[in-house]
Amino acid sequence: MAEHSGGTFTILRARRADRNLARQAIVELHGRALCDEAAILDFLSDPARYLILAVEGGRVAGSLSGYALRPPQRREPQFLLYEIDVRPECRKRGIGRALVEAFIAEARAAGASEVWVLTNQSNRAAMALYARSGLRREAHDDVMLNLKLHHQRRAPSE
Repeated sequence: MAEHSGGTFTILRARRADRNLARQAIVELHGRALCDEAAILDFLSDPARYLILAVEGGRVAGSLSGYALRPPQRREPQFLLYEIDVRPECRKRGIGRALVEAFIAEARAAGASEVWVLTNQSNRAAMALYARSGLRREAHDDVMLNLKLHHQRRAPSE
């Protein structure tokens, strides 16, 4: 449990038993359409997938998702911090930093070689949060490229 001037919240790694909290984080914090129950349970059961939650009074105040990636050239995983969100009314209370630090602690416990994240230079709050947690930009010309793949569901064969 982490205590801050704005109140008390608990940081936890979500497991299968926490699927209702996970669902709340997916829909309310990350703004995603609800996926099926099996997808949530698969995510929460996979030891290489992380959903770290800040819970206050039974309500998710913040959420971080990430992955342990295993590159072919080394045994140690690299941890990717995929996304983080804190409810607007819960910001400026240390919840984001507590989530990032919990993820970094998971990475250390797993023997990871590094933790990395992609963000936008213009997202000053994120840049400051990651810097306070020890993450550093290695090169000023780092670039992320993206290709959207739209998969159409096929009708079942008859």
